[in-house]
Amino acid sequence: MVGKLLPAAALSAALFFGVTGAQAAETVRLAHTANISHVHHEAAQQFAKNVAARTNGKYEIQVYPAGELGDQPALAEQITLGALDMAVVSLGNMAMYDRRLNAMTAPFLFESYDHAHKVIDSFVMKWMNEGLAEHDAVGLSMFDYGFRQTTTQNIVVNSADDLKGVRIRVPPATGLLAAFDAIGANTQKIAYSELYTSLKQGVVDAEENPVFTILADSLFETQNQLALTNHYFDCQVFLANKTFFENLPEEDRKIFEEEALKAQNLTREKIANGEADVVKELQAKGMNVTTPDRNSFVEKMQLAYEKVSELSGKEAMDAVLDAVKQAK
Repeated sequence: MVGKLLPAAALSAALFFGVTGAQAAETVRLAHTANISHVHHEAAQQFAKNVAARTNGKYEIQVYPAGELGDQPALAEQITLGALDMAVVSLGNMAMYDRRLNAMTAPFLFESYDHAHKVIDSFVMKWMNEGLAEHDAVGLSMFDYGFRQTTTQNIVVNSADDLKGVRIRVPPATGLLAAFDAIGANTQKIAYSELYTSLKQGVVDAEENPVFTILADSLFETQNQLALTNHYFDCQVFLANKTFFENLPEEDRKIFEEEALKAQNLTREKIANGEADVVKELQAKGMNVTTPDRNSFVEKMQLAYEKVSELSGKEAMDAVLDAVKQAK
């Protein structure tokens, strides 16, 4: 937390300028789970550097990447307990604190990046923070993680039926599991840290992730097929412990808010505009790319939506669907 001295093992992504003697910088810890080659790490470093510069070195924001302080459920818990100042955590993982957020894990909600951004800006942020306030957490902005795609080994996917019975690793997010269960895939819950090995050893034949993750974590080495299913828009909230954030001086709090939005916009620019280039790079690395029939998936999603609605509550699901409709 602010003001505490931390182990030298921490990766300091911030510089502080002109601070001497008794004016030592106040330490702020910011953790995420992305690889250091991922844009989320770049955004976190930008945030740290800019806050330090704009406050004349008052804050030294130490960035802990790649799950150094734990996986996302652990980071979320540390934020809510006040043991961590800031973190980047998926909405699916925050649903353990506010069940309504399960609604945002529903598949095929958004038609494009622009559509998703409109819903996030006009509805999701305020709606999300109403529920998180009870858990001493506040979202400052929302990082793009990208539309999730499906990869397989030696299984060409042109429609939902091509995935029937296929052993696929799916993260525990409600909507993702429900979506692949709905099309008859053989879903497997495997920790992400074990995914690469599981794919290499043939424990599962498929997985799903944004193309940036497929590239950054070398999943293309274990999978030779990439199906652009766009089944889920993945975004991760840039969280702060609410008590920590509200105790910042007003002028500093404004700087944190402004730089959080700039970090968000960096992820939006690089994820949305860079996706096509990443797909080309994965092709160059040997992946065959297909664009499956979207309707073949959507027409099977009724059971998935029922499952998500059951967990989020019908009112929450209806609110999200209404916001999605209005933003079209």
